This record gives sequence, C-alpha cells and structure tokens, in this order.
Amino acid sequence: METTRVMFICTKETLITNGLMTKLKKEGLEPYYVYNVEQLIEHSEEEHCAVIYYMDDDVSELSELHFTLDELCTKYRKKVVCVGSQEQYNIFLGDFTTTHVAGFFERPLNMELFLKCVLDGPSSANRKKRVLIVDDDVRQRQLVREMLKGKYDVSMANGGPQAIAVLSAQDCDLVLLDYEMPIVSGPQVMEMIRSLPQGKDLPVVFLTGKNDEASIRSVMELHPAGYLLKSVSEAELLKKVETVLAEA
Repeated sequence: METTRVMFICTKETLITNGLMTKLKKEGLEPYYVYNVEQLIEHSEEEHCAVIYYMDDDVSELSELHFTLDELCTKYRKKVVCVGSQEQYNIFLGDFTTTHVAGFFERPLNMELFLKCVLDGPSSANRKKRVLIVDDDVRQRQLVREMLKGKYDVSMANGGPQAIAVLSAQDCDLVLLDYEMPIVSGPQVMEMIRSLPQGKDLPVVFLTGKNDEASIRSVMELHPAGYLLKSVSEAELLKKVETVLAEA
C-alpha cells in the first residue's frame, strides 16, 4: 500500500501551518506535526511520502534539530521539502546537507509547485544548482556567496582538503576556485577535484586576482571552464556561472 503519511516539522502551529495541513489532507495525504528533536527521533523510522520543514524566526536557535534531521536523512535516505525565507534557508543550510533537500519554497508559496514536490518527490522540484566557492579569504568567500545566494545553493571551503570533503559529501554543479592559496594552490586543488569520480567532468572556474600571462597559461592547460578576476561585477559573475551551467 502506497505511503501517504507526511511529517510536518515546525516549532509551533500557526494559521499558515494549519492551512497547509488542510491543503495536504485535501490531496489525500495524512500529515502530522513534529515539534522537537525528541518527536523527530520517535517518528524517524516511519515510512513517509514526504518530510516538510516549515522554518520560522527561531531557525537560528534550532541547530540540534537540524543536525538530528540531517543524520536521520542520511540513515533512512529521506529528503526534506523546506519552506521559509531565503535568509532562514541559508541559516538552515549552515547545519544541513544540501543533497538532503528535495526542494525549497519561499513564502508566499507557489502552492501548485509545492504540492507537486510533496506528491511527486524531489525530481519535480525546481531545485537550485549548487556552487562551491573555494578560497582561503573568508571575506572573499562571503562576498561571492552574497552575489550568488539568491539564485544558487552555495557551499564554501577554505582550501583544497575542505573542498574535497564537501565534494565527497554532496553533489555540486560548479566550483569557483581561487588560484593563490597557502599549502595547496588552486591548480593543485583542481587536479585533486579531477581525481574524484564525481569531479572528472565538474566545471571549475578560476576566480582570482592573478592576471599575469604565465599564471593564466598554466591554468588554461588544465582546461577549466573559465578564468575570472576577483574584480568581476556581480552581473558578470552571474552571467558566467549561468553560461557554464547551461553548457555543462
């Protein structure tokens, strides 16, 4: 018999959450609330057609809930449909693995797409492409993240080892890679990425302050998908990312 149970995670009931529960019931589903870590663990082994997480203003205080949900998604191969603001979602992703997200929907909800994602699964969601920023400069990472986060899911790494760890844990669609980093340089990181099964054809774009001919020539021998200077404008960066992803 097909599973119709829906786990609806939130920390408090509101008119909006109750309205969503009513919508789900009208679709023939059996939603129920989960309010805390204890209830999440209690219901984690159950079969669900969907898990929904409705984020509210307290999202920054719920790291334990997020970590627990992430672990349970790994263990029981679940994915989560997220509802909230972009800011709340970014906070959530600081604790949660993006590959466990079936879809993200900002309020006010596009109810048709939301219900389609819940009913049909993650393949139907308009999932954002995932971009990994690799740079040892935390300010530069944050700057690029701010440029991209409205359109893409963004992960960050401070160097080669952390980049490899991220790529081993989650799928990414594009890497923005600094050239000049301590210990392991950008070109060396790219070679490390290419050694991974999932990194063989992964587009890598260098985003760097190095614009001398010798540096550019040495990088182009690795056949990256592009080479941008850190002085690039937000519009130029978004255009390049969109073009590379379209060609991938």
